[in-house]
Amino acid sequence: MARKKTILKSHILDTAYDVVKTEGFEGFTARNIAKTMNCSTQPIYLEFKNMDDLKNELYSRIKEYLTETVFKNTRSEEPILNTCLNFIHFAKDEPIFFRALFLEDHLGPERMHDLPYEAMLTAFEQEAKTKALNKTEKRKTFEKIWISVYGTAALAAQDLITLDETTLVDDVEKMIKETVK
Repeated sequence: MARKKTILKSHILDTAYDVVKTEGFEGFTARNIAKTMNCSTQPIYLEFKNMDDLKNELYSRIKEYLTETVFKNTRSEEPILNTCLNFIHFAKDEPIFFRALFLEDHLGPERMHDLPYEAMLTAFEQEAKTKALNKTEKRKTFEKIWISVYGTAALAAQDLITLDETTLVDDVEKMIKETVK
């Protein structure tokens, strides 16, 4: 009788996700993931061609988390403001994970930049001033807004700035109003 698999692909993916979330990509090695799972590296290489294959599947999991959890939080009644605040709070609340995803180049900067862009496009569709913009105008508006949001998030993730919620909301609202006219 053949042995039953005890370590499944989903277990490996869950562990890899948890490792990156808590240690960043410094911990994303087959040996470290296997150690965390109390097994050898063999199950990892039986389920994934190589670590890049695991990383690509991990990206899908991360995309789902950001799309369905981070960007779905309701912090404001204004969709654009909400998207901005969610990104900044993600950086502030999960700094190791934020740095691994958005400050280091492990999953591809364009691919990671597209995730908040897609969230912002959804927000743009919910606001009258931005809904009618064409694709190029939406991209330019996003880039103008995102320079400040990304900078604020990066500084918050590194504990280089401290903003109380009222100041943060006021500053981001002001920046959005200056950009979206």
